Amino acid sequence: MSYDAQKVTYQEVTIFDRPALFTECRIDRATLPEDVYRYELRHGDEDWGEPRELARNLMVNFYGTVLTRDPFQLTIDGWIPLENGSLSFQDGGCRTLAEFQEKYPASDKDVIDFYSVNEPALHDLYFARSEEQDKTVGCVGHLRGDFGSGKQFYTTWWPHQQDALNTPEFKADIDRTVNWLREQPGSPLRDFDSMNRYCNRYEQICAIKGALFPSCGFMVKTKRYVYMLRCTPIKGDYQFYIYCYQRKPFEKAQKEQQKNDQLQAKKRAEPER
Repeated sequence: MSYDAQKVTYQEVTIFDRPALFTECRIDRATLPEDVYRYELRHGDEDWGEPRELARNLMVNFYGTVLTRDPFQLTIDGWIPLENGSLSFQDGGCRTLAEFQEKYPASDKDVIDFYSVNEPALHDLYFARSEEQDKTVGCVGHLRGDFGSGKQFYTTWWPHQQDALNTPEFKADIDRTVNWLREQPGSPLRDFDSMNRYCNRYEQICAIKGALFPSCGFMVKTKRYVYMLRCTPIKGDYQFYIYCYQRKPFEKAQKEQQKNDQLQAKKRAEPER
């Protein structure tokens, strides 16, 4: 069960020397205000007394939740290890999220978040669409690339909407994002073999329906942009496409699509009259 972030009583802590709120409850991410970040702590398989990992989401060994104003840069697998003393409980301090927000200002830190879990409703966003659809979701353009003989990295930029959204800010963002993906151990953009292993690992949940060749889809988010990464680990062809979107219109369109899908599902469930 997940709880409303605004209705929980917390204990102020520091984690990696950053102020945070701690609770033993799971917190519903949808109830968080903007610029508050939620992470879950995992205890060890045998030692339940100390957290060992900080992660975006956990299925097992849940120890507690921390909320921060300053985001953490996680690995491509969505977690970082905790050492002894990484989490420290404070005497007194904030007990509510409102107090915490008032005490600590929002951070302007811009981290890169990589998501392995894929949603079928997003599959169209891994491919080129009409200009009208591009405008709705804020599509900047897409990057097409391959690994050459396996270790090289070749790309071509394809503009959308007359390249109108390809600003210096975007160029800097995609450069740092792609470089980060190439540097991460085991990343699907590190080289051909890494992509092949990563796609095999997540094939069951990330396979893109309707793709011409077996492909897996992943999502990468920064503060202002979303990158939809389509991976096709087949030699002799292009092995990846990255469709680039402005985050605000992308997420607005995503919410509207989810609402429409829910309405359609409700209509299908209603008995015929």
